[in-house]
Amino acid sequence: MINRCAVTVRAKQPFLDWMFTLPDMQDIDLEQVNQDPSVYLLPEVDDLADQEDLLAGFYDLIFEEELTGWWRVEDDWPETEDLELFRAWFEVTFHSGIMDLVEDEPLVGE
Repeated sequence: MINRCAVTVRAKQPFLDWMFTLPDMQDIDLEQVNQDPSVYLLPEVDDLADQEDLLAGFYDLIFEEELTGWWRVEDDWPETEDLELFRAWFEVTFHSGIMDLVEDEPLVGE
């Protein structure tokens, strides 16, 4: 077990609506966008209130990662990337008890 929680981020319809405003993005659907959702490791938390505080501290980084994953031209990103918009665009699920079952290789980050 590692001392982190995991957060899974899945797009909602408003994110897809934004994508439809971009060139060559009209032929994608929500199922395709969420086929391989992003997972982020964050500091370990125990209760729901702590999860909300933790998300408030990291949503901006997650938001940028999600936008960059689909579109790198920042001029086309929303003008305001606040927590309210993040919550409207993404479903966030917290997971605790993250276990690394690979014993013979070290955990390596980029």
